[in-house]
Amino acid sequence: MGNKSLFVTYLLWFFGGFFGLHHLYLGRDFHALIWWMFPGGFFGLGLIRDLWRIPEYVKDANEDSSYMEQLIEKMRKYPKPPVGTLRYFGQMMVSDAFGYLVIRAIPQQLLPEMLIPAISSALVPIAAASGVYLVGNIGRHEGTFSSALIGAYLSFPIYFIYDAPVWLTSLASLSYFNSTSKGWRRLPKSKPLSRRLAFLSFCALIYLSLWSSWFYFNCTIVTQDQEPIKCRDAAKHFFKSPIWKEFVHVWGEIWKTLKEHGWREVWRSFIEALDPTGEKNALKVLDLNGSPTQQQITTRYRKLSREWHPDKHKYLEQKQLAQEKFIEIQQAYEILSKIKSDRVAQNVRDPSSEEDIVFQPAYQHDDL
Repeated sequence: MGNKSLFVTYLLWFFGGFFGLHHLYLGRDFHALIWWMFPGGFFGLGLIRDLWRIPEYVKDANEDSSYMEQLIEKMRKYPKPPVGTLRYFGQMMVSDAFGYLVIRAIPQQLLPEMLIPAISSALVPIAAASGVYLVGNIGRHEGTFSSALIGAYLSFPIYFIYDAPVWLTSLASLSYFNSTSKGWRRLPKSKPLSRRLAFLSFCALIYLSLWSSWFYFNCTIVTQDQEPIKCRDAAKHFFKSPIWKEFVHVWGEIWKTLKEHGWREVWRSFIEALDPTGEKNALKVLDLNGSPTQQQITTRYRKLSREWHPDKHKYLEQKQLAQEKFIEIQQAYEILSKIKSDRVAQNVRDPSSEEDIVFQPAYQHDDL
């Protein structure tokens, strides 16, 4: 595999650590796979630990002489690798997560209810054993998948008594794996890159398929009316929503600008699309288009303020809604007036400026 660079490893940790790129670089494929499946090792916790563990990982990958001497001494002292707390809990957590993911991915609406316990009892042990095996084979530790699977299937009868006892399956698999097959990996496995990538791609495909099955068949969200809606239907509606169409339109314009004018103009258009001054939103609130004059802004502001003044509404809910809208209208007026004022200040020395700016006094409640 060649000598591995400490600098490159830290660089990959910084830019792609959540996806396990630094472990992939060091040949720690199982480690990389876990980091990819559980971003950064359970939302960055493992990634933080890697910060001071990377030098040892690099020495292991390079078979550094001092590191190998310490490893040989440890192997002589302990015929089997000592039980590490972090690895033990890592096996339990990954095993549990895989087991519950399989349960959630089973399309329950398509299957008779009586078959679900049997399917769970057949598939969950495989998932749990996979978690135990993956974590148990990271680094210089190794063990067989068959021992993890046998231990997991010892919990088979329990699925017909309790609902989803995944932790029992994980515990049985972990205990049997550690007691029967756990040992030292004395010679690191050397595999061609193509074979490594094929294995990782296969695992990723299965993992994403399980998440997709859960999302399509079983995932639901609850609306404000406490009505459950399938996530697939919510996603379909989202892609038809105005906010998504506007998002697609904006990025379409940015792509068009990139092809015609280059990156500098794209950056300007991107900043404009973000509406940092709030001008576009303010124009939308006041229902104005183009570049209105100060007179038009003030006229529209007065009309909407009369319409949405809280005192014109009797019921509490209507008053609250009107109050929010009234404040939004005031803020929009202030934003547009300030922008107009700033533009006048910038163009005050330009005698050719034709912008019609008419200043009006701030709107008062007495004008109602």
